[in-house]
Amino acid sequence: MALPLSCLAQETSEPIRFAVFPYKSPKSVIEVFSPLAARIEKRLGKKVVLVSATDSEAFLKKSLAGEYDLALPSIAVYYKMLPAGYTAIAKGVPSFWGGVIVRQDSKIKTIEQCKGKKIAAIGEHSYAGYMFFKAQLDEKRIDSKKDLDIQFVGKLDTIIYGVLNKKYDGGVIRLDTLEMKDFAPIKDQFRIVSRSVAVPQFPFVVKSGMDQRTATAIREVLTSLSPDKPEDLAILKSLQVKQIVAATKDDYDPFYDVIKNHEFYTHH
Repeated sequence: MALPLSCLAQETSEPIRFAVFPYKSPKSVIEVFSPLAARIEKRLGKKVVLVSATDSEAFLKKSLAGEYDLALPSIAVYYKMLPAGYTAIAKGVPSFWGGVIVRQDSKIKTIEQCKGKKIAAIGEHSYAGYMFFKAQLDEKRIDSKKDLDIQFVGKLDTIIYGVLNKKYDGGVIRLDTLEMKDFAPIKDQFRIVSRSVAVPQFPFVVKSGMDQRTATAIREVLTSLSPDKPEDLAILKSLQVKQIVAATKDDYDPFYDVIKNHEFYTHH
């Protein structure tokens, strides 16, 4: 059935759906990303709608269905989105690390001592918030599912306060979270038991079939954020990066080699 021309005209002014991986509560995602969405909207002269999903599985499903025009997925999920033709255009720098944190007064000094303990982690899809820790346990012949009580809680603040309040014996988090203003006052109450290799920042990706001009304009908005401008610095800080640089899939290939044998890829 042929569409009347008026529909086609409307189609080109469809809003850009900017999806942010659900690594924070929906309210926090809106707070952090609204200023950036507004920048992109101004540059494109096109409405930018912020969207997210309830969890990583739902986010991946919607990505594969092509529901997102611009997205910021976790790295593990980005690799699984590749079949749908998403292209990486930018990423924050510098890299970050995952780590296992315990309270300063904890008797846990090594990851072997996590055996039998209740450990909060982000989720199976998160390298910094679980995968690296599982790999380290595997190396020590420790079964993360049987020998530990791992609780996937999905949110960094739940883990940090949970460890602080003795709800959990330890937590697996992105370590730079402790530098954020909410947690800086309490960061000295934690000790780091183990850390991951450097993890590249989440990639900004665009949908296959987005016209080159739009993709380039979005990349320019992202990479032009300057730490010298207070309003730009606020955006960069909330993203936990110093700046945003152009990126391609090649930037992520070495990291994929580190994690491709993880069960998140082999079992799904």
